[in-house]
Amino acid sequence: MSESHAPSSQDLTRLHGQPAHILVIDDDPVICKTIAKVLEKKGFRVTQTRNGREGFSAFLDDLPDLVLMDVLMPEMDGFATTEAIRHYEKERAVPILMLTAPEDIPSIDRAFKAGATDFITKPINWSLLSQRVKYAIKASLTEDALRISQTQLSFAQQLARLAYWEWDAVNDRVSGSGFAFELFGIPNQADVTLEQFLSNIEAKDKPLVQQAIADASQGYDDLQVSFRVHHHDGSKLHVDLLGEVFFNERHEMIRVTGSAQDISRLHKAESLIDYQSSHDKLTDLANRSFFTKALNTFLAEAKSDCYSAIVIFDIDSFKKINDNLGQEEGDELLRKLSQRLNRVTREDDFVARLGSDEFAIIIKNAQDEQELGLSLARLFQALSKPYYITSQELFITLSMGVSLLNQDGTEASDLIAHANMARTQAKQEGGNKYLYYQAQMNAHSKEQLILENDLRKALERDEIEVYYQPQVNGQTLKPYGAEALVRWNHPEAGIVSPGIFIPIAESSGLIDEIGHYVLKTAMHQAHLWHQDGFKDLHIGVNLSGRQFSHNDLIRQVQTLLTETGLPPRFLDLEITESLAMSNADHNISILKSLKAMGVSLSIDDFGTGYSSLAYLQSFPIDTIKIDRSFIVNLETSEGQAIVRTILAMAESLNLQVVAEGIEEEFHVAFLQNKNCAVFQGFKFGKPMPAADFAEFLRHNSG
Repeated sequence: MSESHAPSSQDLTRLHGQPAHILVIDDDPVICKTIAKVLEKKGFRVTQTRNGREGFSAFLDDLPDLVLMDVLMPEMDGFATTEAIRHYEKERAVPILMLTAPEDIPSIDRAFKAGATDFITKPINWSLLSQRVKYAIKASLTEDALRISQTQLSFAQQLARLAYWEWDAVNDRVSGSGFAFELFGIPNQADVTLEQFLSNIEAKDKPLVQQAIADASQGYDDLQVSFRVHHHDGSKLHVDLLGEVFFNERHEMIRVTGSAQDISRLHKAESLIDYQSSHDKLTDLANRSFFTKALNTFLAEAKSDCYSAIVIFDIDSFKKINDNLGQEEGDELLRKLSQRLNRVTREDDFVARLGSDEFAIIIKNAQDEQELGLSLARLFQALSKPYYITSQELFITLSMGVSLLNQDGTEASDLIAHANMARTQAKQEGGNKYLYYQAQMNAHSKEQLILENDLRKALERDEIEVYYQPQVNGQTLKPYGAEALVRWNHPEAGIVSPGIFIPIAESSGLIDEIGHYVLKTAMHQAHLWHQDGFKDLHIGVNLSGRQFSHNDLIRQVQTLLTETGLPPRFLDLEITESLAMSNADHNISILKSLKAMGVSLSIDDFGTGYSSLAYLQSFPIDTIKIDRSFIVNLETSEGQAIVRTILAMAESLNLQVVAEGIEEEFHVAFLQNKNCAVFQGFKFGKPMPAADFAEFLRHNSG
């Protein structure tokens, strides 16, 4: 099958060398089997499922070529199943045909809103069923081919900086692609005249354009002209314009259709190319390579009787700022910080952007240590003042490291490395500070590196273990489930605190592998406990930010559910409140897909983030976990008021509540009176290995 042609209708029963796969979802076994028999007779491969939840799981496992499902089903109806599929399947539009009653117009409308492709009315016309399926697949393939073609064309035009335009000479109206208007520096709107379209062309070049159009009107069937366009931001583009001229029967020009291309790069002088190779495009500051070159040059000529320093800093929690405000606003913050950096540094100092939100400064030749200290304090204070982004005030904090010339090194590589160590230390101490490099930081950095290397081998050596902390029913205090917690049993250091190795795992990317191992191990273990008779036991597993944003998360969970045999409702996936809110609209889509699989969803550390009630209502969650810091403060009236408020809000939203950090009998009595569903804390058990937890179950389940 060529890329430019969809398969013919007679070939649609076979795709990619195999029979086209149809997923049938219907709770009526007679209809389901009859549909399968009719379609299989026509050469299709058919999978049958009894309800929406089974159907969605089968969809994730097999990725069928078409879904045929009933509207009304138990557990999860056709509308919810369609929405789940559409939330998950974004790159291709798998046809979904809904089975409805002919007079059920509201259900038909609702099916289309949920994302259905078409509907088939009951009773089914069996002789036409295979044809409807065949042509639905054909239409889907044609749509996919068109989408790919349009994407390729758009990408090619974008790479080539190429725009399309057309001038209706009779009515003097210009239309074209969005980039055409962007290229000419005018708003993209209707009723633009040719004079308006060309209004930003440099005055000296306008006669060339006007002459080219005049020549075209005299009978030339094409035009070509190059000129410069001034934009309102002060930039100047070089544009090459081509056009084909059309005439009526009286030889009057009626239309010009053509292309316009940004050829500015062809006009860049060699000096500009050199400048761009040494400067950051976003901020116009020196880039990393230019900074290193400038530092080496300065070191060769630095005055020995003066004080000079290398400063490296970044913005604390810049990713969260980017996620909340958006990429464009994040870039605007970097531009404004760079502009302020240029204003508050001295003329002789050298400023660079090393990458992302990381910046560097060479403070040159201060007269004494006091002057250098004042410069650093003034610099830190000035950069920490609020920024105004899209009419809102934004406060940021910085982590800054400083290394001193001669005292901390004489080579560029040493000074940069030591400033980086000081910055890392500042960040580990909570950020919002600047630190001078100290020799002991080097030892700490080496220790961290050794730990990272050991952590890379830990999974291979079975040093990563999963512990289980008991959760009990809030009223009966009988076992309800467990939270799976990761531990590292280092062969020399013993048990390494998660507070030490989890940040290392996150920064090195090892958290993905560790997180998957914990999820898989916990699910297998929970299934074994179910087989041992503890059939209602729940298992809670925390998802890291990287795990949750992984493109294959939904498939991983589905694969593990199939592999372990653990019923989905007993798996409780937990994400922190701050993670949930970091990109709320996108995360709601992921959560809905997970929810469609039947798993339970929890917001962990509730009350420590910044959830809005509107978003909390939108999240398809089952449980909120009250952070232990609130339980610790239950002896105060303020702490009790906060917990009562959380429990009342959860009840109004029909959410289950798990209270973490329960250690005292007083905590139990207070929460039982407030109908808190599940308790977790040292009073009922510390995190323990699987064998010890099994003993806990046997001892406490009677």
